[in-house]
Amino acid sequence: MGFKTLLLLAAPLALAHPGHKEEVYHHPLERRDLNHCEKSFSEPEFIERTVEIHGREFARLRRELGLETGAPKLRPRDYISVSKIDHKSSKAVSKTMDLSTLFSDAGACILMPAVDQGPLYVKGEQVRKDITEGEAGIKMTLAIQVVDYKTCKTVPNAYVDIWSSNSTGMYVGVQGYPGMGDPNDASILKGTALRGIQATDDHGIASFDSLLPGHYAGRATHIHAIVYLGATKQPNNTITGGRAAHVGQLYFDQPFLTAVNQLTPYNSNTMAITQNTADFLFMQGANGDDPIVRYALVGNTLSDGVFAWIRFGINQNANKAVSPAAFMGPNGGVMNPNGPVAQMQKGGFGFGGGSGFGMPAGTRAAAGGSTTGAREPATEEARSEEDVE
Repeated sequence: MGFKTLLLLAAPLALAHPGHKEEVYHHPLERRDLNHCEKSFSEPEFIERTVEIHGREFARLRRELGLETGAPKLRPRDYISVSKIDHKSSKAVSKTMDLSTLFSDAGACILMPAVDQGPLYVKGEQVRKDITEGEAGIKMTLAIQVVDYKTCKTVPNAYVDIWSSNSTGMYVGVQGYPGMGDPNDASILKGTALRGIQATDDHGIASFDSLLPGHYAGRATHIHAIVYLGATKQPNNTITGGRAAHVGQLYFDQPFLTAVNQLTPYNSNTMAITQNTADFLFMQGANGDDPIVRYALVGNTLSDGVFAWIRFGINQNANKAVSPAAFMGPNGGVMNPNGPVAQMQKGGFGFGGGSGFGMPAGTRAAAGGSTTGAREPATEEARSEEDVE
């Protein structure tokens, strides 16, 4: 480990999003390594169930492309080790292969310690599988398996809440964050694209039909995730109650992202690209563990879409602090007066000189941001501050 990296790891937590001094939740770095679970994850029954579930999703995606027959050459990439960012698997994959050689390798991943949820979390999103809402970009089905890092057992009936930027690096759902649209445009609060919740099945797996996120200045390309335990699904298709047992972010192979950024609409994004190895939060997550998804192309080209999978190791006794920027309400989003964005607007902490996103406020439409997708209201419980602490 180089001297510069040591200095970074010894420094106070850096910004999860650029352009301001973001409030960060400090937690002890609880290493939840899953290497000790290798025996459990290698058991034939465990592999069989994982292959069955992931294989079913993979087959669905190929059917939608009309690829029921034939044996296209697919190139899955194993996760990148923290020291070999350009690592590529040499394994060729075809339809006739034993899928266990692909999907059984989900990694000994903890994701990052619960350091920061980011400033753009919206609580009260819908339980739904497809979160694309017509956004342009490369389709990605993301399968997340949740396991208890102590017992190596899968965790059913957990709720996985994910959110990310769109293909050009823009988030919807939060008003007034620098670089994410006109701060006076309240319609931004109606945006729900690339945000959603899924329950884990009896093998601890939740999957989403989403898009590969785009990059923006100051952060490596990533997806946010919170795992809730003990939550209850409401008639309006939201969840209430429970506790956040895991708060983290997942990442992508850097050479893969280079290929993605050459395609439309990703190539219209002029914001600066931050490499994984230059992202402090990635460094924390990858310091001994691996927060990068495995993936395979669904068809013959990247444009046909991607199937990605990863394993989360969680502490089922954990109760992480969560402070949403906004809550979904009867007519869309409602800003949280005590949330991170509201605190910035009140001068709770500075912006650090400019938005840091490489584009001025008001350029959301040009960047391809969506503000569509209002939904049924969340309950009052989902919007109460007590419910998220």
